[in-house]
Amino acid sequence: MKSKLKRLLFVSAALAFSAALPVQSVAANAMAFSQAGDVTPDSVVLWGRCNLEQDALLTFTLATHENVLTKTSENKALARKKSLKVSDESDYTGSLIFRGLKPGTQYYYQAFCKPLAKNSGTAVEGKIAIFKTASDSEKTDPVRFVWVADLGGQGWGRNPDLSITHVDGEIIQGGYVIFDSISKLNPDFALFQGDMIYADGPIPPSKEIPADVGGGTWINNPSKDFVAITLDDFRANWKYNLGDEKMTHFLAKTPIYVQWDDHEVSNNWYPGEIMPDGAPYFGISADVLAANARQALLEYNPIEGSELYRQMQHGRHMELFLLDERSYRDANPDNYDPNGIEMLGQEQLAWLKEALMNSQATWKIISTHDPLSIVTGGIDDRDAWGQDDPAVLGREVQLAGILKFIKDHDIRNVVFLTADVHYTAAISYDPSIATFKDFNPFWEFVIGPINAGAFGSGNLDASFGPQYEYLRAPSTEGIGQNTPPPHLQSFGLIDIAENGDLTVKLIDITGEVLFEKIFSPL
Repeated sequence: MKSKLKRLLFVSAALAFSAALPVQSVAANAMAFSQAGDVTPDSVVLWGRCNLEQDALLTFTLATHENVLTKTSENKALARKKSLKVSDESDYTGSLIFRGLKPGTQYYYQAFCKPLAKNSGTAVEGKIAIFKTASDSEKTDPVRFVWVADLGGQGWGRNPDLSITHVDGEIIQGGYVIFDSISKLNPDFALFQGDMIYADGPIPPSKEIPADVGGGTWINNPSKDFVAITLDDFRANWKYNLGDEKMTHFLAKTPIYVQWDDHEVSNNWYPGEIMPDGAPYFGISADVLAANARQALLEYNPIEGSELYRQMQHGRHMELFLLDERSYRDANPDNYDPNGIEMLGQEQLAWLKEALMNSQATWKIISTHDPLSIVTGGIDDRDAWGQDDPAVLGREVQLAGILKFIKDHDIRNVVFLTADVHYTAAISYDPSIATFKDFNPFWEFVIGPINAGAFGSGNLDASFGPQYEYLRAPSTEGIGQNTPPPHLQSFGLIDIAENGDLTVKLIDITGEVLFEKIFSPL
């Protein structure tokens, strides 16, 4: 079945990718994927895949003007080019870093795949795509970005019949419709916070829609009939999502920063975990799954280097800190230890503290793909920072140290963004009502899912004085858990103005603004 699925994925991906292309170039353009990521003021990672599945030379051309990349251009020599060979060792994917770019500048790029075998035909080309580099750290240029998570979960996959009416009146139908809603906002970049595949769950051909949201039958086309174990299984999950036309259209105009969370591997996994004896894992080590998953993640996303925690600055007003809360954590059952356990690992913790202390940006935005106070997992499997106990325990000991460090070093204007829990919320943290009080007040914003089951709401661990300032979940709407799209799907938007004011919006799949808050820098 897996080989059949694999062939189906390639056909579906080709058809989806071709839909947005000029008729005369459909055949060629469908055979090369591309996306941009990890943009800085002077660099970008360009990623591509040669879908012909032959050893090939993957080439990217890059220019500041689109017409330079056209076949008839007399200025093609002005385009920069880089190439690398791709083969089955990387599933015909590859990434190249372009440096020496201009800050705050829009660039156009295009992927080409030239088969290396003799008599195998001419190069095929991808569509021309765009990205914008980050502004120089001295510039007060406005910044706009979105953050998203939770894609293709709980068996709610690519449904050709899914339809929404956007607040502007447009009817959007078929597949991952939320990406068309997000595209309308023209963000400078998107932050993918994890659970952007559900490697641990099949996507069946059909599912029954709960009666409390209208009933009927949900159709997945294509479907996915396996849980990922092997490297090829994990790769197939990324290809499933890249086969969606709306997602690839979004990626063609929006650079991304990518994190991972548990479902890129398996639900609530941690290093050293031994999976259950029964199907589908049969007692395999989570470390084996994670190694395969990490390789597929790096193969299928435009990430510079192999480390997933990193920082990116966009102009004077914003620096983004991406955490990796999966690779270095201690075991979930130990999260009640009063002496504390690891979430970040000592090396990442030291990096975060130093990076925050040295940041000159107005706003320090920390992307924590696991929530700070929302309680997740069962009593023996607390997966996030908290445990539903007001005492500071387990991973919270490390979090308390981070919050105290921020206060002690007068690091101002820190905002936390998160996802994972499949509902929408704004949470304030107040030391006056907290168990641990040695920190400055701050906010955390929660989004998702973007195409998965909606859940919640969850309890808040009282250790750091959290309070829901906004909440939307099945429990608040009087409907059941695992509510499918388009119900209760959401994403987040950050706007930072030239004067440094920061606006957070939590937005429904239809484009309706659910919650908005404006912060002026301290």
